[in-house]
Amino acid sequence: MDLIELHGLAIKLEQWLRVWVHPLAIKMLKDRTEVPKDAIIPTRDWGHKYSQCQAWARSQRDGTTIAMFKEDSWCPEPVIGYGFSERIPYFLEGNLRYPGSIKDLDAASVWSKNMPCFEYGAYKGIVSAPLSTCSFLPDLIVLHINGVMASQLMIVKNWIDGKDVYAQISGHGACVYSVVPVLQKKECSIAIPCRGERKLAGSQDDDIIYSIPIDLLPNFANGIDWLQDHGLGIPIVQEYKEEYDLKPGYKKLGELLGMDMTNSPPRPQKLQKH
Repeated sequence: MDLIELHGLAIKLEQWLRVWVHPLAIKMLKDRTEVPKDAIIPTRDWGHKYSQCQAWARSQRDGTTIAMFKEDSWCPEPVIGYGFSERIPYFLEGNLRYPGSIKDLDAASVWSKNMPCFEYGAYKGIVSAPLSTCSFLPDLIVLHINGVMASQLMIVKNWIDGKDVYAQISGHGACVYSVVPVLQKKECSIAIPCRGERKLAGSQDDDIIYSIPIDLLPNFANGIDWLQDHGLGIPIVQEYKEEYDLKPGYKKLGELLGMDMTNSPPRPQKLQKH
């Protein structure tokens, strides 16, 4: 897939979902030679550090390409999660979470040891940009969407291979949970924006993060076409109807289960007393 094809598929995805921020192209960087020429490096170009969620917010909303390394990072969670630094004892003992958000050090240690992490040293940086304009071929796509968009993407995922999305979900470290498991397992995943992302990077109350390995994007585009052609796309048509019209497969399954799938005869409606 070249950039022209990638950008075309990205625009199709954006328009179909009716997103309010750009889907993100995300690439893990093994060294600084992989930094795109159009990328901003915060400490070099802006003279200050950023949290990863803040860099993503600027890419989503401003269209900026931003490369982040350990020295550009203000939040240590992704530095450990992305493998830029080792999981030192202070972290593994639970001190990041206790006493702030977990009741005791033992529970905090359980969370820290279970946080997804790349192998230390596998990557040195990460770059983000809008998928529809990125100057590089990404490793994955990260979308900030709402519930109905997430359900549609999961239906497309079912259309592709029949498999549901299984995700490790946390209230912390959304920038880690939406990237690391996706590349480790080469599967779609869902994450929830953490408090930091909501407080510092503009995530909304109903946001859900859906991540897609880049190799699946063409299949998702085909699935979008199929759903639209079969009346399963967006917008979802609302129906307020008893014994509504069933798709043939649903009706057949009901009959095989011994359910009465015939419509009831109409009868006068009782008036409610007020």
